[in-house]
Amino acid sequence: MCIRKAILLALACALPLSAALACGPDFPMNLLDDRKSGLLDLPDGSFMFEAQHLLPTPDDKLRVVEDSPWADADETRAKAEAIGLSADEITKVKAMRAASSPAAAATAGAGLAPELLDYTLGAIAYKSGDMASAIAQFKRVLTLDPPERPRRGLWAQYMIGRAQLAMGNSDNANAAFATTRERALTGAGDSIGLGVASFGEQARMRWHRSDIKGAIDLYAQQAAHGSRSGAASLLFVTRSILAHPDMFERVLDDPLTQRLLAAYYYTRTNEFATNWPAAGKQGDADAATGDAELKSATSIDVKAFVAAVQRRGIDHFDGADRLAAGAYRAGDYQFAQQLAAKSTTPLAAWIRAKLAMRAGDHATAANEYALAAKGFPVDESWNNEWSGSEVDSPLCRVETERGVFALSRGDYVEAMARMYAGANDHWPDAAYVAERVLTVDELKDFVDKNVLRSPPKPVAKKIASDAADDGSGDDSAGSVSTPAEQLRALLARRLLREGRDDDAPNYFDDPAVHKKVLALLAAKHDSTAWKDTERAAALYKQAQILRADGMELIGTELAPDYAEWDGSYALDPFPLKPADLVAHDEHVRLAASAVAPDQRFHYRYVAATLAEQAAQQVHPRSQAYAAMMCNATHWMLDTDATRAAALYHRYLREGAWVPWGKNFGRNCPQPDFAEAGSLPWRLDYRAARHFFRVVLPYAFGLLVIGGIVFFVRRRRSKVA
Repeated sequence: MCIRKAILLALACALPLSAALACGPDFPMNLLDDRKSGLLDLPDGSFMFEAQHLLPTPDDKLRVVEDSPWADADETRAKAEAIGLSADEITKVKAMRAASSPAAAATAGAGLAPELLDYTLGAIAYKSGDMASAIAQFKRVLTLDPPERPRRGLWAQYMIGRAQLAMGNSDNANAAFATTRERALTGAGDSIGLGVASFGEQARMRWHRSDIKGAIDLYAQQAAHGSRSGAASLLFVTRSILAHPDMFERVLDDPLTQRLLAAYYYTRTNEFATNWPAAGKQGDADAATGDAELKSATSIDVKAFVAAVQRRGIDHFDGADRLAAGAYRAGDYQFAQQLAAKSTTPLAAWIRAKLAMRAGDHATAANEYALAAKGFPVDESWNNEWSGSEVDSPLCRVETERGVFALSRGDYVEAMARMYAGANDHWPDAAYVAERVLTVDELKDFVDKNVLRSPPKPVAKKIASDAADDGSGDDSAGSVSTPAEQLRALLARRLLREGRDDDAPNYFDDPAVHKKVLALLAAKHDSTAWKDTERAAALYKQAQILRADGMELIGTELAPDYAEWDGSYALDPFPLKPADLVAHDEHVRLAASAVAPDQRFHYRYVAATLAEQAAQQVHPRSQAYAAMMCNATHWMLDTDATRAAALYHRYLREGAWVPWGKNFGRNCPQPDFAEAGSLPWRLDYRAARHFFRVVLPYAFGLLVIGGIVFFVRRRRSKVA
């Protein structure tokens, strides 16, 4: 089967299984959104992954080189032909390809090494349909000694097979492809993965000879080397088998085919009973794109497939764990139980754990979950650009499910351990337990024992900060990239929010952020100064730091700030449903760990409040008072208009007129603390000056007049 066509068709059917968001980052799967479903539902698998693991990964040096199926064929060929060539050689090969005749091509290639000249002449003859001439030219390459054909020797051998096949000489073609692989295994230059591709060429010939088992074996070997083409070909072979009952009956006794069918049953149950044409026949493209996906009375449906497995006997059918997974996802829990009991794989243990959960047998579920976690390899991934599975690492998924299970029992530290083990794929679930469920001391103890500080290293920011909203600060969260870094940063911010100033700096591992923390704590210390203006300056400094860098310093990882996404996105908080595996005191812990205020970008509110407190330390008629209230208003304008209005109205009640007041809350100067410190003295001086200039003369005049009146009255009283 053509590599390009096979992959295109596989993708056409696989793409609808992959969820995508119209915008924003790829939000991870959260099991705490629906705890019951997370534990009881078995996620879908990946046929592409299963196809690549029907056979053990070969221990050889064969390379897989496969371009995107959407790549232009001529561009792909030109790119491949340029590998290992000098600029002059590339130019001459291109000139040969563009020549009008074989003779002109030979002239254009004058001066090329014999392997390049003869191979390119053979390729030109092959493209024109002159297979005899092509084979003759390719054989000329092979007459050279191996050191003289390092770049085109294997290519020539492979293309002899293609040319022989085009001439109908399948035996000769098969031998040529086998020789290609043998030479690749013994060290011949294989820059474009022809050794692995030869498996597919031989498999296609066997398929068209109706040697179904032989084709499946070769395609499986190709897929086991990591070939997407081999895996895609197995998909079409499986569809063909199930769409043609006579073919199905002929291969049902083959263990490898049984494993292939079991994998298809697990990952592609929805495709059963579809009237797929035989792989490699006219109509593949229509069937793959949905134009001919019609249900057929003759194709094998799920019920008939299961009946065939049961007739054969589950003890005589390979792939019991994949069959169990398919049965579980289909809701046939009794059959799934029988099959899972026959297998010792981690997938079978995972299924048994879910079956035990359904039965309420939590002790058995815990044991089976532990077996599954122990069995799945750390580096096993079901999800890539070709797979369409909702699961990336099955180990991370199992560990996170164990965390949900522990959370439901109220075993919160154990839940943290399990969630942390699965945090690569399910970080929000781990963050919820760390930030909202554990006490800060429980979290600190867990981190101290399990999460070592990573050595400093540069990492790219995840997404842009929200600072651009008003230009008033950075608002960016720390650039962390691993669960260990994320968890330590989460703890650091939580400690700082809760006033654990002595502990918090130890967990801010980013040197730049650590420096900001020290500046914040220094300002916090200075806010107890004796002088009013010094206290005001220190409080305002804290406010400035938190407004600019609050996400990094005290922002919540999840709601309401979402430091996980640098504040650029906000999701709904995890719902707590009492009947959905929620322990009795989880609500209490949730309430105790809530931030105040519980508003998005809560650190902006904290910053505005600190600025308001700083303003109360200075005279309300000072420029500093107006400037600090202006900045506090500015920080809230695009966050909470009601809070911003309250700050503005307070300024109007208490503050003095300022020339920039018409743009209050938008264009704000920095406070002049020196002016604020001298203002009381200046106001006293002005009052005294006013008294002596205005009040005192009148007072003296009144005193004189009073004295005269007193003297006159006294004298009159004596005369009388």
